[in-house]
Amino acid sequence: MTPNPPLVSIVIPCYNEEAYIGKLLAGLTKQNYQNLEIIISDAQSGDKSADIIGKFEHPGLKIVYSKPNGPAAQRNFGAKLAKGKWLLFIDADVIIEDKEFVKTLVETAAFNDWSTASANIGLKHASLPERIGTRMDYHYMKLLSHTKHPVAPGWCILTDRQIFENNNGFNEKIYFGEDYDYVSRVGLHGFGFVDDIRYYIDLRRVHEEGLRFLYKCVANEVYRHTHGYDLEKSPYCYKFGDHK
Repeated sequence: MTPNPPLVSIVIPCYNEEAYIGKLLAGLTKQNYQNLEIIISDAQSGDKSADIIGKFEHPGLKIVYSKPNGPAAQRNFGAKLAKGKWLLFIDADVIIEDKEFVKTLVETAAFNDWSTASANIGLKHASLPERIGTRMDYHYMKLLSHTKHPVAPGWCILTDRQIFENNNGFNEKIYFGEDYDYVSRVGLHGFGFVDDIRYYIDLRRVHEEGLRFLYKCVANEVYRHTHGYDLEKSPYCYKFGDHK
């Protein structure tokens, strides 16, 4: 890493995430990367998210507000206010324990000449079937990373700012799979997964919706492959902020 590493703007879409946002910020504010800003793109949360965010001290931390128009819109809104060469989109319910996470992700992407990258996925306090399913999903995405249409989950997507802007960011007409759509569109500019670092996810959607959620994920992915990788008219959707 050079003495003056490029600025990384972390953009976090947030909508009633009081149970999670503190855990994420606890990890991000302790990162060893020296040139970092953290933008919370809040959709006018009605809970105590803002109060929790306000308890953290970091020179690059700020919260911005917009209408709740979905995760794609929240990410795009935060990105418009970001100043970094790199944009790192992380969902509010993610946990990052490794203090070298951002540094390793950026260095590896730059070394491999990837314009977009993601990392390994981990679970905490999960059942064996959940762990097996998550590993299968991760290996499926790694397999697609060698094709013309790679994918990565919105939990963690690092992307070059210029590439992001040239490709109009996330498609706000897509309400389920907008993350896969973005990575699929920019993948030819270089994409890969960094296996050496891991972020931890929460399976709250699976716990709340059960097999219905898993079916929706699989069906949406089949739709993507069979409709020219265009999800704008997919019958499957995700209601932003609809969680416990």
